[in-house]
Amino acid sequence: MTRRLIVQEFMALDGVMQAPGFEEHPDGKQGWVMRRQSEETGRFIGEVFETVDTFLLGKTTYLIWAAFWPTATGDAAPLAKVMNANKKYVVSSTLLEPLWENTEVLGTDWPERVAAIKEEDGGDILVSGSADLVNGLMQHRLIDEYQIFVFPVVVGSGKHLFREGIDVYPLRLVKSQAFDTGVVVLVYEPGDEPAGMPTIEEYVWTDEQVRSLHAAEDVNRVLATVLFTDIIGSSERAASIGDKRWRVLLERHDEIVAAEVARWHGQVVKSTGDGILATFDTPTRALRCAFGLTVGLAALDLRIRAGIHTGEVEVQKDGDVRGIAVHIASRALAEAGDGRVVVTRTVRDLATGADLAFEPMGSVSLRGIPGEWELFEARLNRGQSVASARQSPSFQEE
Repeated sequence: MTRRLIVQEFMALDGVMQAPGFEEHPDGKQGWVMRRQSEETGRFIGEVFETVDTFLLGKTTYLIWAAFWPTATGDAAPLAKVMNANKKYVVSSTLLEPLWENTEVLGTDWPERVAAIKEEDGGDILVSGSADLVNGLMQHRLIDEYQIFVFPVVVGSGKHLFREGIDVYPLRLVKSQAFDTGVVVLVYEPGDEPAGMPTIEEYVWTDEQVRSLHAAEDVNRVLATVLFTDIIGSSERAASIGDKRWRVLLERHDEIVAAEVARWHGQVVKSTGDGILATFDTPTRALRCAFGLTVGLAALDLRIRAGIHTGEVEVQKDGDVRGIAVHIASRALAEAGDGRVVVTRTVRDLATGADLAFEPMGSVSLRGIPGEWELFEARLNRGQSVASARQSPSFQEE
């Protein structure tokens, strides 16, 4: 009779299975299983262990078990005796020597070896933890039963039991049990899609439904030019003049920014602490606003830099804007030096004005943004920059 291969997992409601005991979790969120153990769950697991004489583990779980069970004492001693005596197989391409008695390391041919082990005489084979191994066993159709203990907790981070991108695996629920702690165990066996169920073709969207969805999703998307600015050396300046004078200076900064943005029919979306995010209906207006702010704020001895991009944005209920165009403008700002206005090729191609000049900065990869982006330093032709900026009503000699 073929031995059963049982996968037994402790899983949070959000699918996390990492560090359920007191082993290390990246964010220190361990122990969420141990706090909800009870006599009921202990009996269920104990009944399973009565049929198990072999463990199959991934390297990470194996190392955790091998560090704990050989020296376990106290209440864990009876179970430790079973754990140490049972046969262990660990799947690893890097573990050269077993660290625990009764252990055999399986290498790259592990699927064939596991299939052969299942044909040998013996009790059930238990897999615990070992998420990568579980996904591999699923792929090779080697699992006979899944015992998923679902805990009433959301961990929020950590490794998930089932990885993204795996195939669809229909399962059949054969048993479920709720424990007094709120833990629920769900026992599944591999299954097939139920007969008589609708086929996927019956759920295929029509072209009209797809167009309706796209129209609904795009209702708040508009084409806009996004301008980011920030103050050069703001932290050093604040430290040199003190908090009170810095707040007064920032208030004056905000007044000049509001007037200049309004002059060019833009909208200040929000302050970024030492700069602003604003949107305009044309790239030319955003450019001229940036030039005006550069000169206007210089009167306060504030040096700024700016980044500009034109693209689609999603307008939020609170007036904020989101979307890749916002991220690209922010990345362009990061490439700008003191007093410089950096724009994307899109802005250069769309902006109009004989006094506008663009100096290539080359193609760069913008962090988090796919592809290469051509950036340009935008300037006003010599002899016109100061005169143009000084026409702004926000520029005042002090």
